[in-house]
Amino acid sequence: EQEWEAAHTVWIWPDCSASMRFVSPLAWEMKRDRALMIAFALADIMVRGGERVGVPGLMRPTASRAVIDRMAEAVLAAANGKLSDLPPKAPVSRLSEVVILSDCLVPIEAFRDEVKSLATTGSRGHVLKIADPIEETFPYKGRIEFVDPENGSTITAGRAETWRAEYVDKLAVHRAALKRECDGLGWSFAIHRTDAAPATAILALHQRMGPGLRDVGRR
Repeated sequence: EQEWEAAHTVWIWPDCSASMRFVSPLAWEMKRDRALMIAFALADIMVRGGERVGVPGLMRPTASRAVIDRMAEAVLAAANGKLSDLPPKAPVSRLSEVVILSDCLVPIEAFRDEVKSLATTGSRGHVLKIADPIEETFPYKGRIEFVDPENGSTITAGRAETWRAEYVDKLAVHRAALKRECDGLGWSFAIHRTDAAPATAILALHQRMGPGLRDVGRR
C-alpha cells in the first residue's frame, strides 16, 4: 500500500484521430470533443485527489493543478502530426493506471497488441469506447456514399437499409472481441454514447479505478 501510494500515476489517452471528428445530427458533439472533455475532467479529479496524470508519449506525469492546460497544449502540439487511435508504445510506470478514450475503430489484432504492451509493466487499464448514436443504429436508407475519414476511401450502398443487419452483427462481434481482450488482462471495458451526459461516464469510470484512487485519497 505504501508503494502504491508513493508511485501511483494515471495515464490518460484521448483519441484524436480522424474518425473521432465524426458527429451526426443525433449527437451533442464530436467524439473527439467528448473524449477530451472526459479526459480533462478525469485529470482534474485525479490531481485534486493527489494523483499524477500524464499522456503517453505526449506529456510526462504531473501533479500540477494546471493539468488541463498542460494536457491541452500537449494534444494541440501533437495535432500537427497524425494522432493515432491508440497510445504510442511509450513506457508507462509500474503500478500505474491507463485510461483509453477512443472509438476503438481498429483491427482487433492492433488493439490486442496495444493493451498487452501497456499491461506488461503491471499497470491496470480502462477502455471507454466512445460512439456516436448513429453508429449504433445505422438508420441509413437509399443510396449512400460512406467515406473513411482515416484514408479517404469511399464505398457506395445502393440500398443502405439492406446493410443494417450485417453491420449490427459485425459491430457486436467487434465489441465482444474488445471486451474479451480487456477481460483477459483484468482491464475494464465500457461504452459511452455522445448523446448521453458526459458526467455519467466520468463518474462510472472514476468508480472503476483503483485500488489506488479512492482508497489512497482517503488515506
